[in-house]
Amino acid sequence: MEVPHLVSWYRKYRKDGLVVMGLSMVLPKEQKEFAQRVKLTYPLFMWEQDKLPKLFHVIVGYPTTLLIDRNGRIQEVVFGILFGEQKKAFERKLVNLLKEKPKAEEKAKPKAK
Repeated sequence: MEVPHLVSWYRKYRKDGLVVMGLSMVLPKEQKEFAQRVKLTYPLFMWEQDKLPKLFHVIVGYPTTLLIDRNGRIQEVVFGILFGEQKKAFERKLVNLLKEKPKAEEKAKPKAK
């Protein structure tokens, strides 16, 4: 199950800017019961494939874990449960991305007339 290490990472790295969100296909009442049962510390949202932003169209099943950098680019997609060395490598990459600063958007240059 993904929830325990996601909760752990959120507690450990949220001060560094980590945001964890869950997407679920179950009804809100069931989400609330699940969140209480597992002591979820991050928000859950309804997953409706046809209404997800294009960025999330890589999600074709669950669990799917996405690592998105501060600039909104997907850096890693893991299908299935993270465990063992894969989980450790994912956390290392997460920590490295948290150290990066977001790239400032280039200011639009005035057009020459």
